[in-house]
Amino acid sequence: MNGAPLISVIIPSYNARDTIRSCLGSVLGQDCEVRYEVIVVDSSEDGTDEIIRRDFPQALLLHLERRTPAGDARNLGMDKAAGAFMAFTDADCMVARDWLSRILKRHQGGGYAAVGGSIANGTPRSLVGSAEYLFAFNEFLPQAIEGLVTNIPTCNICYRRSALAGVRFKGGPDGVDLAEDLILNWSLTRRGEKLLFDPAIRVVHLNRTRLGVSLGHQYLLGQGSCWARKRTDIPGRIFVDYPVLGLATPFLRLARIVLRLSRIDRHAVLRFLALSPLIFLEASAWAAGFVREALRR
Repeated sequence: MNGAPLISVIIPSYNARDTIRSCLGSVLGQDCEVRYEVIVVDSSEDGTDEIIRRDFPQALLLHLERRTPAGDARNLGMDKAAGAFMAFTDADCMVARDWLSRILKRHQGGGYAAVGGSIANGTPRSLVGSAEYLFAFNEFLPQAIEGLVTNIPTCNICYRRSALAGVRFKGGPDGVDLAEDLILNWSLTRRGEKLLFDPAIRVVHLNRTRLGVSLGHQYLLGQGSCWARKRTDIPGRIFVDYPVLGLATPFLRLARIVLRLSRIDRHAVLRFLALSPLIFLEASAWAAGFVREALRR
């Protein structure tokens, strides 16, 4: 296929040698009739860049010498992208073979700023991985209902390029860089843009399977969530203004998850109950990060 690519797929990567082959194999193996390009922005120290150069020469590799936050990496990828649509996934994800064709069909069928989809559990045999999955992605299960939303994770989303004119991913200070997608998506919806969630657009996420690593990640996500609410009018500002209320968020979040799962997948409720001690730890780590950031003025 000649001409400029219609879609640019941008993947930030850091120390992803264990997952990058599965990720790029799925992205480059798309059943898609239009031309697309793949851009990997990598700041790894574990040889991920060598794997990409050797095994995936079709991908455009931007290798950075210093560890770069995912939001900044996505911005760099956007600067290099040529497509009218910019799709994002992560190095620990595998996309379905019809991922891009489904994305493009939904974009062409409506005036959406972004189209994204569901996230499936890539670590079903791991208790820690499954707990992290249900805590982090319960809004985006494959059984979830299609509709307009205010946020879709950047591991499975595609933006119309014109909707991102003048918009960048912006992380917070001192390493608080895990809310840039939340802020960007909220900004789009606040100015009247539409984000469509279609569960048939699917990726598989390889979750963290070591408890300490998983809890550390949730702590950072909690910090990022708080920082985003300091900076915008995303609902939940009361927990920023009154940090003591943050101590109740593990219980509130678990209750919301149960209610959400009960509407879409009763079997998931049973899995949630079986994993509830681990999920409570995930929620507590998230709350600790949120409260710490709320106390920092």
